[in-house]
Amino acid sequence: MSEEKKMTLRDTVIPKSDQLNYDDLIAGPITVTVKGLAMGDGEQPVIVKLEGYRDFKPCKSMRRVLIACWGDQGRDWIGRSMTLYGDPKVMWGGVAIGGIRISHVSGIDKPLNVMLSVSRGKREAVTIKPIA
Repeated sequence: MSEEKKMTLRDTVIPKSDQLNYDDLIAGPITVTVKGLAMGDGEQPVIVKLEGYRDFKPCKSMRRVLIACWGDQGRDWIGRSMTLYGDPKVMWGGVAIGGIRISHVSGIDKPLNVMLSVSRGKREAVTIKPIA
């Protein structure tokens, strides 16, 4: 097989950062496994350590999804998997900047609907599917 066929361009666009970013998922979703958790700070109080990837620092909505799926004890998350994707509609400061969302998780046997705040006073159901 030629070198050109083995090459993946995903590696050439990785941002210089200590965490996964929306830009990392432009090429498509990834399924990751949790290998540990750590305390963060301020806006990002939870650091999810991943096997084979940079850390995932989930936003408050995605932390709510993980708690709904796996419970509020971080040690129970270790060894579980989730599929992350880039959502270009994620807003910050009134501007669509893109963000990381969760579509599937292990450890559930049927789709789970989670109500999340999308703006002040507005909530929306998000469906999280089981990883097959």
